[in-house]
Amino acid sequence: MSESIDYAEMLEIPVNTLNVVKKRGRKKKEEDLKNRVVERVNERLEERAEAPAQEAFAETQESILAEEEREEAGRVAESEDVTDYGEETAVKPKKRFFDSRILIAEFVAVCALCAAILLTNIFMPNSAINTFFENIAGGTTETVKTDDRTYSELTLGRVVSDDIACSVTDGVLTFTGECSVYAPFGGKIANVSQTDGVYTVEIEHTTSFTSVITGLSEAYWAAGDTVYTTIPVGYSRGESEVSVRMYDEGSLISSYTVNEENDIVWNV
Repeated sequence: MSESIDYAEMLEIPVNTLNVVKKRGRKKKEEDLKNRVVERVNERLEERAEAPAQEAFAETQESILAEEEREEAGRVAESEDVTDYGEETAVKPKKRFFDSRILIAEFVAVCALCAAILLTNIFMPNSAINTFFENIAGGTTETVKTDDRTYSELTLGRVVSDDIACSVTDGVLTFTGECSVYAPFGGKIANVSQTDGVYTVEIEHTTSFTSVITGLSEAYWAAGDTVYTTIPVGYSRGESEVSVRMYDEGSLISSYTVNEENDIVWNV
């Protein structure tokens, strides 16, 4: 009987027939035994047929669960990283007690300085601190001083070097030669003009005293420049006569001469 069962299992087909040899006289029991054996064999065959499908289902289910576990682990890891980063950036340094005291002291010092400036502006407008802050706020204010001296109060120099022959006729100083030409006194250039290739330079020395130099081959300065007696105002190549005229409030001054060193000397 066992060989018949094994053979049926190999064929994987239900068993409908089975020969059982038993003693005579027990036919009913043999039929019952036969039916029971057939049912048992069929049950075992069904179990064997369902086993591969159940195993495949179990493996698929385990694979899906394993993949879900890995994804969940990745999400947890990412959330942990973000949480840690957020906690690090959210940490704020605690304020120190001495830092707050320093800030308060600086604020008090600024208030005291402002109060001092206000009080000095009210009671001492010409104080050094007011002058200092006025210079910072508005820059240095230059005080323009006017020179009210008359020409006779001034000591003039020479307009050319002493090796150039100069002459004075009716208040006009003239010379001809290649040389540098200087202002008779320091001042500011009022005007520079050019006519027929020669330059004319007008100089303001004081509020009333001016001079005009004509016949220059070159003019070194422009209107508004400051000139001095030690720096030339122009140059003569000696091709034309150079003349110097001096005025007091617009009137030509004639009361002067030049000495051997070509210095201008007043006759007053």
